[in-house]
Amino acid sequence: MDHIDALIVSHGQPSSPDPAEAALTAYVTKVQAHTPDLRLGSATLAKPGALEAQLDNMAAGAVVYPLFMSDGWFVRTCLAGRLGDAPFPVMTPFGMDPALPGLAAAGLRAEGWTDGDPLLLVAHGSGSGRHAPARATHDFADLLAQALGGADITVGFLEQSPTIPEVAKDLPDNILCLPFFAMEGDHVREDVHEELGGIGFTGRVLPVISQLEGVDAMVATALAAERTDTRKAASA
Repeated sequence: MDHIDALIVSHGQPSSPDPAEAALTAYVTKVQAHTPDLRLGSATLAKPGALEAQLDNMAAGAVVYPLFMSDGWFVRTCLAGRLGDAPFPVMTPFGMDPALPGLAAAGLRAEGWTDGDPLLLVAHGSGSGRHAPARATHDFADLLAQALGGADITVGFLEQSPTIPEVAKDLPDNILCLPFFAMEGDHVREDVHEELGGIGFTGRVLPVISQLEGVDAMVATALAAERTDTRKAASA
C-alpha cells in the first residue's frame, strides 16, 4: 500500500458517521485531482478508529490538514489528543487559509452577488462560550467584505448570539446566505434551513464554502506547499 502524504480530517457526524465519512472521501477525491504528486487520505473524528487507521498508513514527513473553520477546541485539543505523539504537523485550518476570502468573493459573484448587495454569513459558533469559532468567523467576514469592495455582511450563529433568526429576520428578501461550514452535514442541511425557515427567510442559501469553485484547488495548493516545506526541513 502506498503511504499517505497528507491526511485531511473533518469533524464528521457522530450520530451517523458513515455518510459523513463517505462525503469527506468524495471531497478529498476532488482535491486529489489537483495534486497528483501527493497521495491524500481522509478521516473524520466521529467515525471510531478512522483516524487511527489512517495514521498507520502515513508516510514519514506527512502532514495533517484540519478541514475545520477555526483553530478552536476540535483542532487544538480533540485532534491534537487523538494524534498523540504521532510526528505529523497539523496545518492551518481550512477556514483560516488567507486565500479563502478571495475565492469566496469570486464564488459569490459567480452566484449572482453584485456590488452593493448585502450578504448573510451563517456559522456554527460555540454554545460553550469558546472564543475561537466566533473570532474566526468575524475575521473571515471582515476579509470577505474587503474582497467584495466593502460589502455589508451580517453574521449569525447556530449556537451563540447573535443567532441566525435574530439577524436574518429583517434582511432583504433576495439576500444570499453563505454557510461558513467545512462540509454540508446536518447542521447545514437541517439546522440552518430550519432556523431560516422559522422566520420566513426568502433569500437563497448557497452551498457551504468548501463547495465554491476553486476552493478544492486552494486546499491542494496549501497541501503541496506544506509538504514541500516539510521535506526541505527534514533534509536540512
